[in-house]
Amino acid sequence: MKKEQLDDVDIQILKILSQKSNTSYREIKQDLNISIGTIHNRINKLKAESGGPIEGYTLKLDNNKLGYELTFLIRVQIDGKYTEKILSEICERPEVCSVFHTTGDQSAALICRFKESEDVHNFIRELNEKEHVMRTVSDMVLKTYKNSSFVQIE
Repeated sequence: MKKEQLDDVDIQILKILSQKSNTSYREIKQDLNISIGTIHNRINKLKAESGGPIEGYTLKLDNNKLGYELTFLIRVQIDGKYTEKILSEICERPEVCSVFHTTGDQSAALICRFKESEDVHNFIRELNEKEHVMRTVSDMVLKTYKNSSFVQIE
């Protein structure tokens, strides 16, 4: 389903759910003045298994309250033949939030969260010790202004 196939009601429903994914059908009904049955049918049509853009619903956690106060952007240069293998291994690490295969001087960019500076040190050391990892460049995030994996619906 392409954006051109979405009408104004679909887009309004997506806006509401993207701001608060557990919004009830009753709340949507009050906002949009359409029947609960229509909302139910529209949301079913918007789900990925029906070809729509909704892949699922998620829980947003406060990493700081969980003790993960250190965020790092880590770029990794990998011998090209082994990029897929190394990145697949990196994906398994719980402190790794995002993995991007990139163009440029480095092969990949990672977003990672850590509780202690020693955890960062150990993670980067282990990365650098991996066979076929040629170099890492890491930056600590000082302040987050925006952090989302999704585009905002207009």
